[in-house]
Amino acid sequence: MPADSFGLRQQPFNNPASNTTVLKTRPVQDGMAFLRRMLADDEHGVAHVHGPAACGKTSLAKSLLQETQHEMAVALVDGKGLYASQLLSSILEQFGYEVALNSTDELLNMLTVFLVQQTRSRRPPLLIVDNMHRMYPGALNGLCKLAALRVRDRHALRLVLLSEGDCKHVLESPSMNPVADRLFGDVELRAFSRKESALYLYEKLRLGGAVQPDDIFPTDICDALHDAADGLPGRLDSLAAAVLEQSHGLPIRLDRVEHPDLPIASDETPRLIVTHSGKTIQDVQLVAARVLIGRSELSDILVDDQFVSKQHALLVWNDESVVLIDLNSSNGTFVNSRRIKSRVLRHNDVISLGDHRIKMDFARAGSRTDFDAADLADTAKMKFSDDARRALSVRQLPLKSVLLAQLAYPFVFIASSISSSTVGSSIVAGTL
Repeated sequence: MPADSFGLRQQPFNNPASNTTVLKTRPVQDGMAFLRRMLADDEHGVAHVHGPAACGKTSLAKSLLQETQHEMAVALVDGKGLYASQLLSSILEQFGYEVALNSTDELLNMLTVFLVQQTRSRRPPLLIVDNMHRMYPGALNGLCKLAALRVRDRHALRLVLLSEGDCKHVLESPSMNPVADRLFGDVELRAFSRKESALYLYEKLRLGGAVQPDDIFPTDICDALHDAADGLPGRLDSLAAAVLEQSHGLPIRLDRVEHPDLPIASDETPRLIVTHSGKTIQDVQLVAARVLIGRSELSDILVDDQFVSKQHALLVWNDESVVLIDLNSSNGTFVNSRRIKSRVLRHNDVISLGDHRIKMDFARAGSRTDFDAADLADTAKMKFSDDARRALSVRQLPLKSVLLAQLAYPFVFIASSISSSTVGSSIVAGTL
């Protein structure tokens, strides 16, 4: 039903202009107060904000950027599924650079120069990274290098990390020490109480032009919306908009509203749960079509184990099945205690790499169990790429074959060629 039928000037629940309403709520206000205290703390300068999807994290981040943009350089980057070079490119673009560089080292050096200049002339820049829980280890390693950068005994970057879940297993891993050492603290954005949900809905209705919002959404409607949305503002908006569209005039009655199913964003892709000695050290959502596993810091899934090769194994995912391919590793790749060269993975399969285990979680995604022609083609391509990688390691590969390898699988080529070089920057140690 049109919004003006309820005395509204506009639909208040899918209007971006009304999204700032969430900032007036107590959970988000508490989050803002926490972030302001972090920014005033020169010793630490890293904060972690977590909470379920649709709880207001993004609104909080945007509000912080608006509040601080006149005091320091600010940037907001979505880290979901980014490799190290993609993350660095996104950061530079958000800080106003036109990036035409592909090398991770060049991007890192360029960003380092910018951070040094900013820190010397004004307050250190602020970077907010969303979806930390869906970042690849290589990108997280890049954040660590930036977090460790200092200029004249000052940290060169303030950092806010947003995630679903508290990500303690990530922040407590040894590779994340540069970030963990600067951690001011973490704050959870909780869901609304019933009272807070009602106040939120009424405020949005007022912004839409309602004089008496409780005439549109009586108490029982507000309570039903709260329960269906689990008190999360993003879901409240979706449900409330649908209720208005379904209703046929006032008063809106609960028994006449067919509550739609709320489209909840869910992880529909497989997950990789990496453990060591029974402790989870990584929980990674499979986003990219090809994921390199190994001991090299250039790997997408970094496994720090002396019995794991630098480029140990490859996961190939085509939205229907996941294929694991051993890259002629020194000590082999095992699935459910059986050594494999290539295998289609199933739910709860356990990959053994040295002393580490990777469990495949298809609980929400599902997967095919047949090995079709497309997968065989991918396997052949990856075996060819591995041959190219091994030839490159002894620097005996003809130029024609190098080009063929790069076309067949660029990141294997890049990882192999870079792994033998060192980072030129004296400021940042190691490779991304």
